Amino acid sequence: MKKLLIALTFASFAASAHAQTGLSDKQFIAASRCSAMAASENLGKLDTTALEALLQDQSAGRKASVRISATSEMIAARRKADTADGAKKEKLIAERQSLCSGFLASTHVAAQ
Repeated sequence: MKKLLIALTFASFAASAHAQTGLSDKQFIAASRCSAMAASENLGKLDTTALEALLQDQSAGRKASVRISATSEMIAARRKADTADGAKKEKLIAERQSLCSGFLASTHVAAQ
């Protein structure tokens, strides 16, 4: 029982330290937005595997309010991306290529 308690305490400290060295809350929310835009068929779907893994990893130890904000941002961005046309679509593609490039570094952003 004592070993289990020590292991759980260590795991808790490790998770806390990992969250502190990862994305800030603002970056986490921005990455969620980027994930939604990258997954949109309307904008030209990209491989989001690496980004989804990052978000999954970074969600551990994050406040519920931040996770809710990230999910809300993801839903709103996906809705915008899926319904955008013309200039709005081009603006979202440009945002995905510039602001999201760091989060999507492992994926290829094709010129649209």
